[in-house]
Order: sequence, then C-alpha cells, then structure tokens
Amino acid sequence: MKNGQWPILYIHGFRGGDYTTQTMIASALKANNKKYDQFLKANIDWRGKVTYEGTWTEDEHPIVQVVFKNKWVGSNQIAYWLAKLLFDLRSKHKFTTYAAIGHSLGAVALVLVNLKEKMRPYMPKLKKLVLIAGPFNGVLGLGDLPNVNRITPNGRPAFMSPTYFRIFINRNSISDDLRVINIYGNVGDHSNSDKYISVTSAESISYILKPRVKEYREYLIKGSNAEHSMLHDDSEILDMVNNFIYYNPLS
Repeated sequence: MKNGQWPILYIHGFRGGDYTTQTMIASALKANNKKYDQFLKANIDWRGKVTYEGTWTEDEHPIVQVVFKNKWVGSNQIAYWLAKLLFDLRSKHKFTTYAAIGHSLGAVALVLVNLKEKMRPYMPKLKKLVLIAGPFNGVLGLGDLPNVNRITPNGRPAFMSPTYFRIFINRNSISDDLRVINIYGNVGDHSNSDKYISVTSAESISYILKPRVKEYREYLIKGSNAEHSMLHDDSEILDMVNNFIYYNPLS
C-alpha cells in the first residue's frame, strides 16, 4: 500500500536512544496487530548520515523509530536532521503526510520542523503530533528555575527562553491543519516539575499552538509515574497516544 500511507515517527530527546521509544513502539505494534519487529529504524550519525534497519511495512501506518547516535545535540540540530530524514523517506516511499511522537527535546524539534513546512512544499505535512515532556521554555537548571516562570492570566509565559521566542515569532508558520496532544508531568514535589522540565515550561507551548492548530489538548500526569524518563512508558499515556494517533488518523 504505497499510495496514501501515513507513517508514524517516534523521536527521542537529549541523552535518549532507541530504548526511549521502544515501549511506545511495542505498544503501538500490539495495538495494530503487528509483529514485534515490523518497523523501520532510522539511525542518524553525528554527520547526519542516515542508515536504515528493519522494515518499511506496506500497510497504512509504517512505524519509523528515529535514533540519533549523538545523544548530546540540541533541538535545532535534531530538527535539521529530522527535516533531512523526512525528505529522504518521502523520496523513497512517496508519502505526503505523517504523524509523530516526540519525547523531551524531540518534542521541541518536531515543532521546529513544522515551522518549515509552509516554505518547503515538498516536505511531508505533519497531521498529528504528540508532545511528551517537552522543554519548550527551558530546562530546570538550564534557562529555568523551579517556580520562577509562570503562566500569566492570558496564557502567555512571563519569560521566554531563546528557543521559545524563536517559535513565538514564527508562530504564523504553524500548520493550521495540525492536531496536537501535549502530555507533561508533575511528580508532586516543591519544584512543580517532572524533575527536569517544569510544568510551566511544558505547558507554555499552548499559548502558541492552541490558537493556530486544528485541535489542541493537554494532559497533566501527577505522581511518581510523572517523572521525565518514565512518562514515555506509562500505560495510561501509551493508551492515550495509540488512540490519538491510530484511531481515525485521517480526520
């Protein structure tokens, strides 16, 4: 089924790897009655060269796991490599739309990639996006401090990090045909964070996306399972993501 395919990309973040998205992919394969190895892995080295393992399936929703060999790069570099990957995948498999799940800096990078769509007609169009624990407005200890930044009554964050400000000033490039769910955590300690990303940082992207996209929903997960590196494996989140991405994905 080459025509009309709708691939699903899974993107890890800073210091992540294939282990970051492995449980999400296993859950998606099970939900779609696929075998455990029926997905494509795209390995991107420190120079941006892509090598592939596994299988691009012929069904409606091929799964693509994206793995960066350099785990220490920022969201701008991840976004640059993702754009190149999308062009390469499209040239090979002829799809025009896709969905994506991004954890941590992978979530930020996917928003940055979406800013490029209107200027690059050949780039596949992002239709559904899952953001998990995205540091859109800083990381604790790196541009953010516990309980310092806040969301003002009109939804705007009081302070903007450089990356957030870049997205903000380019906000009119956000796709208006995009459906988004934003998932973030609060472990319940004094920091109001998932131990790495504050609720304010993760939530602040709503000020940019909500007025512009076709659909925007957000979910705050509380408790011990809301820790940054546990969110992508939580069973409640896995069900939420699978239902959002794979149920009626063309709507």
